[in-house]
Amino acid sequence: MCTLEKTLFDFLSPILITPPVVLCIGSDKVTGDCFGPLVGDKLVKANNVSAFVYGTLDNPVTALNLVHTLAFVKLKHPSSYILAVDSSLGAKNEIGCFRVIADGIYPGAATGKKLPKVGDFSLTATVAALGNSSNLYTVGLGFVNRLADKAASAITSCVNLLELPKRLSI
Repeated sequence: MCTLEKTLFDFLSPILITPPVVLCIGSDKVTGDCFGPLVGDKLVKANNVSAFVYGTLDNPVTALNLVHTLAFVKLKHPSSYILAVDSSLGAKNEIGCFRVIADGIYPGAATGKKLPKVGDFSLTATVAALGNSSNLYTVGLGFVNRLADKAASAITSCVNLLELPKRLSI
């Protein structure tokens, strides 16, 4: 088990008894912000993950629909834990690194957006340096896609190791 998978497993295994909601946040219109929708796409199309997945390239969860989507998720899955997945900006030496925390995130905070806190747990990938939000537009798609491959694989391995009921994607 790789470090990312082990970290996710360590956070999720003590509490997950039902399939989690994986809320993949971001826009397909900005390369650096498409990490979440890419992960969602990979979870739904390529991986056999035992989770409810929201946010894909075809149906992204963005700043425009986040509040509505979050209300829907809480209504539809009231007892499910939410794993929020999003790209992030950080220090130059953190680019390409993942962060898993036992808390939610504030999507868009690095670019000045005021959105609600999302998730019981979160997985972020640092895609560019903090300080200039235009950095999100210059990130290479191949780089973000490789990060999304690793994240989707880790989420799938972790959730499937917990032997929850089989695949439930939305």
